[in-house]
Amino acid sequence: MSELFATSRQWFEMTLSSIGDGVITADVDGNVTFLNPVAEELTGWSRLEARGRSLETVFPIVNEETRVATPNPALRAIREGRIFGLANHTVLLTRHGREVPIDDSGAPIRGDGGELLGAVLVFRDISERRRAEAAHALLAAIVDSSEDAIVSKRIDGIITSWNAAAERMFEYTAAEAVGQPITIIIPPDRVAEEAMIIHRLRQGERIDHFATIRMTKSGRPIHISVTVSPVRDRQGEVIGASKIARDITARIRAEEERAALLASERTARLQAEAASRAKDEFVAMISHEIRTPLNAMLGWAQMLRRETLTEEATGRALESIERNARAQVQLLSDLLDISRAITGKLRLDSRALELVTSIESALESIRPAAEAKAITIDLHRDGTPSVVTGDPDRLQQVFWNLLSNAVKFTPKHGHIVVNVRRANSHVAVAVSDSGIGIRPEFLPYVFERFAQADTGSARAHGGLGLGLAIVRHLIELHGGSVSASSAGEGMGATFTVELPVRAVIGDTAGADRAVTAIDELAADITLSGVRVMIVDDELETRELLATLLTRHGGEVLACASPGEALEKIEAWNPSVLVSDIGMPGEDGYAFMRKVRAIPTLQRPVRAVALTAYARPEDRMRALAAGFHMHVPKPVELAELLMVVATLAGRAIES
Repeated sequence: MSELFATSRQWFEMTLSSIGDGVITADVDGNVTFLNPVAEELTGWSRLEARGRSLETVFPIVNEETRVATPNPALRAIREGRIFGLANHTVLLTRHGREVPIDDSGAPIRGDGGELLGAVLVFRDISERRRAEAAHALLAAIVDSSEDAIVSKRIDGIITSWNAAAERMFEYTAAEAVGQPITIIIPPDRVAEEAMIIHRLRQGERIDHFATIRMTKSGRPIHISVTVSPVRDRQGEVIGASKIARDITARIRAEEERAALLASERTARLQAEAASRAKDEFVAMISHEIRTPLNAMLGWAQMLRRETLTEEATGRALESIERNARAQVQLLSDLLDISRAITGKLRLDSRALELVTSIESALESIRPAAEAKAITIDLHRDGTPSVVTGDPDRLQQVFWNLLSNAVKFTPKHGHIVVNVRRANSHVAVAVSDSGIGIRPEFLPYVFERFAQADTGSARAHGGLGLGLAIVRHLIELHGGSVSASSAGEGMGATFTVELPVRAVIGDTAGADRAVTAIDELAADITLSGVRVMIVDDELETRELLATLLTRHGGEVLACASPGEALEKIEAWNPSVLVSDIGMPGEDGYAFMRKVRAIPTLQRPVRAVALTAYARPEDRMRALAAGFHMHVPKPVELAELLMVVATLAGRAIES
């Protein structure tokens, strides 16, 4: 029997000796009975030296962090009769003072009858694993603390990791991003980039510093520079990729700002150079424009002094001197006008006027020059009133300049057409000629001061290039606009002036002026207690109507747009609504339909369309939209007062 036991024990020890983990056995008293070779190497005790010694002596263990002795799991197995594992962070203190991190467990050893014979302790050196864990933890800390977004994905584009910087950069949390396709951060117009990246990854390529745009969770585009590296399995197959992305939005913005500054500086330099050239050209031109007539005047004056001219030659001399003197006066007037315009000192003496009258006056003054070149001038008008508010002398100057230019640049036997027509709430005057036309590249600069298409010494036409600049300033002072068009050289040119139509005929400006004749006609009309809402995009019209109606006792609220009027109409509750039709954004027809659709108005508002749309079909359309009356611009003051009073239910004595 003892022989059989010895054989079994020998077999048991041989088995334990072949195990890759350290193994120590102990009897019920906790004394060592066996160490396998691995346990000998780890503890520093030989089997013979350790046999009979206590487990605490051969296998002293402490907590790695607190350095407090840790209960031996084999002794606990003996005491409690069950398996115990080692606690985390357990360190074995070897016989030679070395510390070895270990793990594993202790288990009781029982006989055939279940009696407790001792315990076995199985443990292993986990130093390599600890080092790997530490390296992994360090790498994870580096990744997590990186300012760059670090993302990994499978080869099919599914995100597998997402660091804190990626959360900050793209606004998705790791929980939201992991498991999602990488396309959640790719703008729709750049999805093709992902296919290109995947293709290159499958080829084993690395993509360095690829500049692109990605989208945050909130939809904000950001510029990034991304480096993508392939990730391989043990067999070398590419199974995914790691991406490092850096936000370069600030850099891109700085580069764009720098480029804009450089472009601005380059533009400013070119403008300065152009201004310098323009100044030189201007000095040369003004010298030419002054010296040429002075030369003629001086020459004729010297010849007259000698009294050698015939009567006919004397007449020509006097005509030349007078003509050149007038040219000098015009030149100085232009220079003074442009100076006043630049400094804001150009003033207008404005009043109601029929625009065609100013045009006809300009035509009369320019006709002799046109006849000298056999140029025909035709005036066409559509028959509608063209009453505007303006300075008649300055407007005559505008049309004289335009007609003078047309005559100057139109060859003999040419043709000039002046077309006056109504254009919505404006009067449009187009001066068209069959002259030399304007090059497309010069067209944008035609109204600039001193701008001339031909500035060389051999230019065919004189002048300082101030006339059209003065035209633009004068028309803008009148609240209008001027434009130029041409099909090109040799194709003639058209200059179009647009001025706002005067809403009423008469003068209401200046509350302290004497009562006008119009007031006398409407002396019996009072609007006390009548609330009138005015809707017109023209400031002058609003001020004019407000002045007229308040002087006759009405309460007035002026609105610059249908939107503003709709916001205020319910609270203000007008008796009468006076509205323009042609307004930007929303016309008077649509506005009136919205007014009629308001269910909460305290009383039905009476409405009049005061508009430049004067055709019969315009009247029918206004009535269909909900207006009670349609009054074309311009309207007499007395007529407008009677219209408002009638709509307000006020009796008017004849």
